[in-house]
Amino acid sequence: MNEPWGISGPAFAWLYGACAVLPVALAAVYELWLRRDTGARAVPGLYHLAALADGAERVTDTAVAGLLERHSLRPDGRGILHPVRPVPADPFERAVVSLVHGNGIGLRELRAKMTRHEVVRELRADLERRGLMVVEKRRRSGWQCAIAAYVAVFALGIARLTNAVPLKRPVGALVILIIGVAGAIGLAVWRQWPDRSGRATTAGTLALGYGDWDRGLARTTAGQVALNGLQAFPDRIVAATLIKTGGTKARLFAGTASTCGGGASYAVGSSCGGGGSSCGGGGGGCGG
Repeated sequence: MNEPWGISGPAFAWLYGACAVLPVALAAVYELWLRRDTGARAVPGLYHLAALADGAERVTDTAVAGLLERHSLRPDGRGILHPVRPVPADPFERAVVSLVHGNGIGLRELRAKMTRHEVVRELRADLERRGLMVVEKRRRSGWQCAIAAYVAVFALGIARLTNAVPLKRPVGALVILIIGVAGAIGLAVWRQWPDRSGRATTAGTLALGYGDWDRGLARTTAGQVALNGLQAFPDRIVAATLIKTGGTKARLFAGTASTCGGGASYAVGSSCGGGGSSCGGGGGGCGG
């Protein structure tokens, strides 16, 4: 038999197809293993809860909610946040205030900067050590190994193709498989992209719902935001403004945002009813 490399086309196609599937399958299984239930159930504090609920962005929202409630932060009509003295003692709130300077900052930009801030990175590292959050470095390494394997598989396919074409052998199936390998490389590259927000493990998800943490936190404003997002902030106008300007995926609650609620008022530049009086620090009141 005069087969290229001593192996027939159909047999090579089967072997090459297995090589095209194996790296991505192993990387996916490894990621699932990293997300396993480690048995950890203790959640140390408020910001750990926020990170487990929705990553680093929720940590930022929680700190912002605490500052807004105590009037240490003020949003204007565009949703731009401005600091109000004094500087808070809480390290996460202090980090937020340190980033809100000059002419203020929007929530979207603030979230991006907080994700790279030292206090958030330390929080993620602590959650990873406790087995409550996926170790991002390990997760990415699995997909990076898949990419390396696919580069070799792709090169093997090209070599076989260049050998088969001059011999006038059928190459249709091989071309399709090579295209599939190229697509798998794209998938692996996408999956290994750094996740700066963080991913809870199965243990982290269970700890958030049933684990050992102070349930009294859920009754505070910051705790409600940590668990449920900015839509849980009591002032609906402020919440709607921040959700819109922050690019939050949650649906805007237009029906409840049409009135001014909550015990505190903020200068967000929205008016109540037809009288034109604004909610917040300008002196005009809302409601009755």
